[in-house]
Amino acid sequence: MINIVIADDQAIILDGLTALLESDPEVRVVGRASNGQEAVDRAKDLRPDVVLMDISMPLMDGIEATKVLNMCCSGTRVLVLSMYDHPDLVREILGSGASGYVLKNVAKEELSLALRMVASGEQYIGHQVRNMLAKDDRFRDRVGGIGHNVLSKREREVVQLICMEFSTQEIAEKLFISAQTVDTHRKNIMSKLDVKNAAGVVKYAMERGWC
Repeated sequence: MINIVIADDQAIILDGLTALLESDPEVRVVGRASNGQEAVDRAKDLRPDVVLMDISMPLMDGIEATKVLNMCCSGTRVLVLSMYDHPDLVREILGSGASGYVLKNVAKEELSLALRMVASGEQYIGHQVRNMLAKDDRFRDRVGGIGHNVLSKREREVVQLICMEFSTQEIAEKLFISAQTVDTHRKNIMSKLDVKNAAGVVKYAMERGWC
């Protein structure tokens, strides 16, 4: 029997996953959480084999929750179930200690396989995610590794302010830096994320739950 806690901020997703997983006689949903902090609390109390984790959640996102779980619940493994397939995001959460990553459009059979492999101590990366990472690696080779790099703390602050529709001058005043420095951050951010404009930056930030 594989004991699972499901973490997602949408009730309809929680209900659907609970019904889907409990149709498997070898799987038992022992708890549900609507944010990352609840996921950590449920895992501490229930000690499940696997937390099926969304990324974009309030209070604490799936990345931070995964880091905490790896410190406090060594016997519990994390399988990410997300709608986002940005390569930087996938690499970051796998680097945070997740044992697997599958997309929300995954078939029931592949989700079942992923749960079993992760529960047994193996890693599972969904075939769609594997294909995406392989294509991104080829892109990174062509551009000399510039492609998708993790943003610095300051760059992330600029992104969050862009999401709030602050102008360059307003961002400069908010962060106590020059407008020229803000423009430099904007250019670096777009280069790192391989996007062409502010709309691409906002899309990336929304995938991360930053705005």
